Amino acid sequence: MFKLDKNTVLDLQERGVERIKIFFYDAWCSGSKVDISEDFKLNDALEKLDLNSSFDVYVEKEDKEKFDGAIITRTIVADHTWKAKSRYIFSNQKVLDRCGCGTSFSFSKKKVKIDLEKLKMLKENFRK
Repeated sequence: MFKLDKNTVLDLQERGVERIKIFFYDAWCSGSKVDISEDFKLNDALEKLDLNSSFDVYVEKEDKEKFDGAIITRTIVADHTWKAKSRYIFSNQKVLDRCGCGTSFSFSKKKVKIDLEKLKMLKENFRK
């Protein structure tokens, strides 16, 4: 089972939202971000999760296991135009890498790419 933060649940309930879709999308630093949509069509690729709430929660079937034990927390931040924008932080033990701001994450640990030739050149230059 997963959880949404209390303020997000209250906001959705107060606005009378009947269903949401929570999804991952490709993003900057660490690879993925999570978002919530209220405007979507139901299809066979979606599966309903149990949140014990007044609204239904759907996720992509292929991502369902990633939501086990997850917590999604909404933060309000200013974007580059200084307008307030909602962002979501996805927390789960399955997350193995995260960017500095906390919103971008990955389910796999990234390997640092090392250019050995460049490293040799730098090492030689520092010896001089």
